[in-house]
Amino acid sequence: MLFVLFALIVFACLVMGSIAFLVRVMFPPMRRYALSTALWFAVWGPSSVAQMVVAGLGLVAGGLVMKHGNMQWTDMPKLLEAFGWSYVIAGALMTAVVASRAASIHQFFIHRFTFALFRLYATAITAGIGSVLGWSLGWWMMANGFDHLGLLVWASAMLILIAGFGAAAYKCAPELRGKAPTRFTWISAEEFEGSNNP
Repeated sequence: MLFVLFALIVFACLVMGSIAFLVRVMFPPMRRYALSTALWFAVWGPSSVAQMVVAGLGLVAGGLVMKHGNMQWTDMPKLLEAFGWSYVIAGALMTAVVASRAASIHQFFIHRFTFALFRLYATAITAGIGSVLGWSLGWWMMANGFDHLGLLVWASAMLILIAGFGAAAYKCAPELRGKAPTRFTWISAEEFEGSNNP
């Protein structure tokens, strides 16, 4: 049951990243940050799961200390209350820093891919975003009583979302990363823009 909870937390963060990606793509000046924004939200899933595991281990360790030490059970709620909010705030701040750093590193590197490599990368990632939205659609259909429509309708919608998002990213790849970098680059402007590619 715990693994299902962890999977739901990770999936919820992927859904938020997919929605953030769609919002960024709707506004042309922000399109170049869409993939990094999706990554920023995606990092929150595994980070939240890791923090929950550490908190659980802390509770088990606290129980063992209480059992074998001289601590009384009446002291435990005060300790958990003091530890709980501090841990949540510190974990959220740490996750925000890690996610922001990961997104900035991601942004740095995707601006240094050749056009062909970036186009393949953007197509794969965006098709994955389409699959996340397809899974969300399937679960929404089941939750709202549309399960009589069957697996065929859901599978068709999933394939349309994956293919549609992937094709859109392949076609609009230049808009997903903006202008060529001028510093710390190892590719030429022609490689960045795909001038050498057919």
